[in-house]
Amino acid sequence: MNRNRNHSIQGMSYIVVFMLLIAYLLMSVHVSAQPKFDHILEVEVNVGDTLWSISSQYSDRMTVPAYISLVKAENNLKDHNIYPGQVLLLPQIENKEVSTAHEHESNYLLSSKH
Repeated sequence: MNRNRNHSIQGMSYIVVFMLLIAYLLMSVHVSAQPKFDHILEVEVNVGDTLWSISSQYSDRMTVPAYISLVKAENNLKDHNIYPGQVLLLPQIENKEVSTAHEHESNYLLSSKH
């Protein structure tokens, strides 16, 4: 009987270690799936602003609900309540395609003027 108990405890410990390993792997996949941000903008909330309205302006290539979740996490917000005068930190991805297009446009304009 004592022998069965030892096997049972040993089996349970293997299960616990296996579950911890799975949890660790899932957490590491979740972290690596998040986009990398180049910089953080500080935006002051104005009267009438909502997380949705602000997020829809700055979400770039992300969906608005996903960006709202990111903004809430970045600013330690427990709900969607924000207030005028509050400063929110907004993660931003630098859009290299747009800046390259503007550079080419600027070079073209300079060369056509001279």
